[in-house]
Amino acid sequence: MLVIAGVAPYRAEGLEWLGGMGEENLTEFGAATAGEQALRSYLDGMGEHLKEATVAHIISSLDTLLPDVDVAVLTDEFGEDMAAAFREALRIGIDGWLDDDLAFVEEWGFDLSEIDVPTSVWQGSEDLMVPFAHGRWLATHVPGVSAHLEQGQGHLCIALGSLDRMLDELIDAGDGG
Repeated sequence: MLVIAGVAPYRAEGLEWLGGMGEENLTEFGAATAGEQALRSYLDGMGEHLKEATVAHIISSLDTLLPDVDVAVLTDEFGEDMAAAFREALRIGIDGWLDDDLAFVEEWGFDLSEIDVPTSVWQGSEDLMVPFAHGRWLATHVPGVSAHLEQGQGHLCIALGSLDRMLDELIDAGDGG
């Protein structure tokens, strides 16, 4: 299993879940904890702005979530692909985004000790969407985890810059190590 910049459980013991998140996430998850109606209202407004997304629009709309290392990768093909993904994801509405946000602040329905497959956790120290503390928490709570807590990496650039290493590790795990 591969976890790239993944959140820890919302009520994770010893973790300040919102600590280190950018302002947009603080507002968004504040709405999520207030319930579906509050979150839907917030996301409807955000969705209207992002459903015609361009790279420049993504950078300006998500400015408190994008450290310089992530802004730097929003160029050329990757940036255009991300803008296209935003447009397609929001083409018929915000319901998928809403479901994700509500799931983030709910119980997961299983205990991490039940994980019995090889698991890699990749997290960047500069991530403002899912702070570094989440990766550290997962690295200490997922049994047998292979943790890659990468200094100087953000939410976007960690996947882009480390994808080959991630895939190699998955292949090695599938081959029995």
